[in-house]
Amino acid sequence: MIHKLRQALLVAILMPAGLTIAADGRHSMWKYPPDLPGATVHTFKKVGQTELKAWVFRPDGIKPTERRPAVVFFFGGGWNGGTPGQFYQQCRYLASRGIVAITADYRVRRRHNVLAPICLADTKSAIRWVRANGAKLGVDEDRIVAAGGSAGGHLAACTGVIDGFDDQADDLTISAVPNAMALYNPAVLLAPIDGKQQIDAKKLEDLAERTDGKASEISPLLHVRRGLPPTIIFHGTADEAVPYWTVERFAREMTAAGNRCELKSYDGAPHGFFNTGRGGSAERQDAERQRYASTTLQLDNFLQSLGYLKGPATITAAPQPNIHLRGTYTNSRIQFERELKGHVAFIGGSITEMNGYRPMMVDWLKKRFPKTKFNFTDAGIASTCSTTGAFRLGADVLSAGPVDLFFVEFAVNDDQDAAHAAAECLRGMEGIIRQVRRHNPDADVVITHFVNPGMLKTIQAGKLSVSQSNHEAVARHYAVSTVNVGQELADRIAADTMTWTEYGGTHPKPPGNAMVAELNQELLTAAWSLPLSGSTVGKSHAAPEQPLDALSYADGRFLGLQSAEIADGWKIHKPNWKKLRGSSRSRFAQLDVLEATEPGAALTLEFKGTAVGAYLLAGPDAGVLEFSIDGENFQQVDLFHRYSKGLHYPRTVMFRNDLEGGDHVLQLRLSADHNKISSGTAARILQFVAN
Repeated sequence: MIHKLRQALLVAILMPAGLTIAADGRHSMWKYPPDLPGATVHTFKKVGQTELKAWVFRPDGIKPTERRPAVVFFFGGGWNGGTPGQFYQQCRYLASRGIVAITADYRVRRRHNVLAPICLADTKSAIRWVRANGAKLGVDEDRIVAAGGSAGGHLAACTGVIDGFDDQADDLTISAVPNAMALYNPAVLLAPIDGKQQIDAKKLEDLAERTDGKASEISPLLHVRRGLPPTIIFHGTADEAVPYWTVERFAREMTAAGNRCELKSYDGAPHGFFNTGRGGSAERQDAERQRYASTTLQLDNFLQSLGYLKGPATITAAPQPNIHLRGTYTNSRIQFERELKGHVAFIGGSITEMNGYRPMMVDWLKKRFPKTKFNFTDAGIASTCSTTGAFRLGADVLSAGPVDLFFVEFAVNDDQDAAHAAAECLRGMEGIIRQVRRHNPDADVVITHFVNPGMLKTIQAGKLSVSQSNHEAVARHYAVSTVNVGQELADRIAADTMTWTEYGGTHPKPPGNAMVAELNQELLTAAWSLPLSGSTVGKSHAAPEQPLDALSYADGRFLGLQSAEIADGWKIHKPNWKKLRGSSRSRFAQLDVLEATEPGAALTLEFKGTAVGAYLLAGPDAGVLEFSIDGENFQQVDLFHRYSKGLHYPRTVMFRNDLEGGDHVLQLRLSADHNKISSGTAARILQFVAN
């Protein structure tokens, strides 16, 4: 612990904050001085040639005579560096909720050659300026929250806890004490406590120099007393810059003194976990977005409890680890909220086709955007897998126009219906995502991993099914958000709040579908949480240049039955399904199929691409097809499926998926062989497919 405290207070906190341009390239929030669209910039203090600025975000529609609560943020950086842009996203959100949000500058060592006590004097000046200018800013001077992160959290805490350290040029008749505090991994202890030297002598000397010998005087933990402002603290248990035990001790002593102090701990989270927009790996960005959403939601709830906000929060924290929020969803929000129109599509198997989570999401979207004219596409087809999905996507979804919001589910069907190996799971899902993004680079996508009994058992053993694992790999590669229904269900079963029976089984019952819809709604609410400034435009989701698998079905398409040169024995017609053994589904009843039932029936198909196959109906009489490509030896593919015993089952069979790109010729003929369970030698093709 001594080592961690030494590292925290003398190295990490006092190091300059890493300054980078925001990952999305639209706002330079992480540079100094920052570029913060939507804010008005004011000078709140002058010291010689230095002008300290405050970026003020006022709510839309605020009247000149109104007075709203205010939150004033102070950036981190070890009193040495940093930028007021750190809390840009929080400011925009709070302004959208009706609060005046301000992020303020203060002098730091690297730019102004000052030490921590001067930093504190500037932050007190900022609070006084906001209070003195309440009428101009639209701020209620009796409802001001001091907030900040790391060293900025330390300074915000000091405004509420530490007496003195004022700038004598200020009007000291105006209080610098806030009415509440919101502290993000704050440094609350800079000196020994309980009379114990927890920091070695050399580091104590260094710390004394950096704080101008005032380490004890400006350690909030050492000055806790009754009557301090209500406080909320956000802190990660894995913080090596500010040890978690220090804020835990601060919260405990605040409560013991009769003050309100809520500590919101984040298990395993590091220092600065609440930041967003700093770039880095996809995993880091995912985690930061979710933690940003979570801390902002809890801040919203805290402000509601003080009476500073009314109505439900417009941000929802994505639960960990069952919602993975990736990328931006600005495009669908702009379409729905500004353009008042949008195309929402769903593709999957029977879980999508049934009256389940899909209509629940449709109803929710209509209620959230009541003025929007939606075009909803239901492309759910029972029993179909991601391979079929990749080939039918153009006809069943993209033909209806560019998709703004796209929901995909194939985990269960790739697992139990198709029994795909890893390669096919990946090729089908990647084919779908690349096609959608090529058709409309602005399309926002959500993949939902549903679950069957075998998959649930795998999850409960701490693993992922083959289908989910590969679909998740695609999602990470293309920055697509995912909802892990199986893990959520496993967690609820472990917590004894839901059973497999209550969930409803592989095809969920209303409670299970409601759970899934709520997870998707939480994801989208979090994704749409950041306010849209007047200049905001959507950012396209350009597909990575390199696919995960060069043989993925990114150019999957139907060729059509007329593409084939048909010899004797084949005919295109509508079968009389009532006379055939086995049930058939109504959606296929009026479709023409290319049918042959007698061995020897042959055809030829010319095509371009790397793969060729057939989307067909395989019933109790399904036979065996023999195929040859470019004159090679004939090979066989059995059309009969284990579900064919009593159903004309829709499936896609691939003849080859590893060809060189270019022109090819497929020869196809019906064999006299058939599966030992099959009662015939029939083939009924709905479409030829090629990639």
